[in-house]
Amino acid sequence: MKINEKTKKIIAIIGAVVLVAVGCVWFLNSDLEHIEDTNGSDNFSLQEITDSNIVNRDIGAMGLKTKTDSVSNTTTYSSNKFTGVEEIYGNNIKGNRFEITINHARVDSGNFKIVLLEDDKIVHEFKLNELTQTYVLDNPDGYISLRIAGESADFMFDYYIY
Repeated sequence: MKINEKTKKIIAIIGAVVLVAVGCVWFLNSDLEHIEDTNGSDNFSLQEITDSNIVNRDIGAMGLKTKTDSVSNTTTYSSNKFTGVEEIYGNNIKGNRFEITINHARVDSGNFKIVLLEDDKIVHEFKLNELTQTYVLDNPDGYISLRIAGESADFMFDYYIY
């Protein structure tokens, strides 16, 4: 059966309308809302998001911005109002050493956390408002991930892996 050009255009338009409708329904039914900062402007510790949420990634995220510099191989993450849990790096690693450096971990408001996981275990929590931090995993053997969690967080940091 041969389909003429007019029929192809009609099918394409119908497909586009269906995709837009599904996208709108998904967006409007999203459960995620910003979690407000309830513990004061000078306390950045999470109040509602738990370590279990971070490990299981059972909540989404909204408000994250990224910028990658290909010359320095550095990715900068920032937001004016980030809420949720996001994995920003993940890879199966087996080797002698895994080294990651977090630079300029600045938090201005909200609640925020940066953690390194090996498989389903948080192995390191990076400090906030520090200039440079390096963490080394000796003999890693598993899924290594860097995750962030925030509650209406205004932050910026970058990282690189050796």
